Amino acid sequence: MNKENIDIRLLDPASVECPYRDYQRLREEAPVYRMPETGWYVVTTYDLCRKVAKDWETFSDQLTDWSQETLWSNPEIPEIFEKEGWPRDAILSRDPPLHDMYRSLVDVSFTKSRIDAMEPFISGLVNDLIDQFIDKGECDFIRDFAYPLPMHVIADRLGLPPEDLPRLKFWSEEWVLPHAHTMNAEREVACARNIVDLQRYLVEKFEEKRQNRDDRILSDLVHGLFNGERHLTTREILSMAEQLLVGGNETTTNAMSSGMMLLIQNPDQYALVQEDPKLIKNFVEEVLRVESPTQGIFRVAVKDTELGGVPIPRGSMINMRFGAANRDEKIFPNADKLDVCRKNAGAHLAFSTAEHHCVGAPLTRQEMNIAFKILFERMKNFQFAPGKNDFQHAGNFMVRALKQLHITFEKR
Repeated sequence: MNKENIDIRLLDPASVECPYRDYQRLREEAPVYRMPETGWYVVTTYDLCRKVAKDWETFSDQLTDWSQETLWSNPEIPEIFEKEGWPRDAILSRDPPLHDMYRSLVDVSFTKSRIDAMEPFISGLVNDLIDQFIDKGECDFIRDFAYPLPMHVIADRLGLPPEDLPRLKFWSEEWVLPHAHTMNAEREVACARNIVDLQRYLVEKFEEKRQNRDDRILSDLVHGLFNGERHLTTREILSMAEQLLVGGNETTTNAMSSGMMLLIQNPDQYALVQEDPKLIKNFVEEVLRVESPTQGIFRVAVKDTELGGVPIPRGSMINMRFGAANRDEKIFPNADKLDVCRKNAGAHLAFSTAEHHCVGAPLTRQEMNIAFKILFERMKNFQFAPGKNDFQHAGNFMVRALKQLHITFEKR
């Protein structure tokens, strides 16, 4: 079939719910595909996604001036942020050399030594959450475990009080919602104002940190110096704080939920991990590959170019579909299958690669490894609760997120 005859609608609800057949067809027939409903170019093979991710001089991650239309359709939205809050920016997504200067202010909080030192804290949280439902023999895994665990962890890292977790989770979900491309103009206004509420909340916390310095990320940002020369502006700190808050919980929640679902769906793989707990690490990488929590991210072409033989005009939006690249059979044989013994599982692109590799990736991995280790130690025989699951995902083009996951188990 010629490329011009392909008509795949990745924003259709059915495709968003289960995109993998569409991904396969695009990899085989049109690995660089111009979406007819948006004009975006979708990249679906592993090698081409890596090429885009590594070539920031052609495919920029600095989207602020180019891509408001990829998030909002209502022209009122920029004015809401301008007048009621702060204009939005993705500071941690700036291209080099600014990228390195901004990332240096937060990278210190995600070094291996810092992440390793969090093991007792994370283990304590995991056990506390399990204690609340283990005697029931059943739980909503997302509500009772996969949501509160990473929210507690990232809030602690940022220096935000645990009593604010319900509000922070609500704001985090609102922050992600524009990526679904399902809101009408009225709902977009409400969403924007909810994000402004988050901005105002965070700005209050910045002031508290200025008065009372601590060893948490927000305090580091408030007191830190950009390139050793000046303090960050409120807008700069806001951008980083928002990205860290949302990225620090949504990705982990969604990956952990997918992990439990895949575990139950693949009892042979579950048996292997139970028999050899050392496989948990590879199991986590396979989960991130098979059900990539971030299905794709945008870049913008800053000059006329070509990709995979397809002309790409300057200003075009490029969407790297990590969810497709991570199932590329040329890289991962039998790619649709969960294989906890897969030798190259960690080669996935779930966290992107090169300069813009996700800063929070080590923390997500640490949380998932600790969580599943303790879950396996304290419970067994995980099953889906009969009649309680529809396995539906949030209708979001960018995020792979189960809505709920009711499970049963036996206490060890």
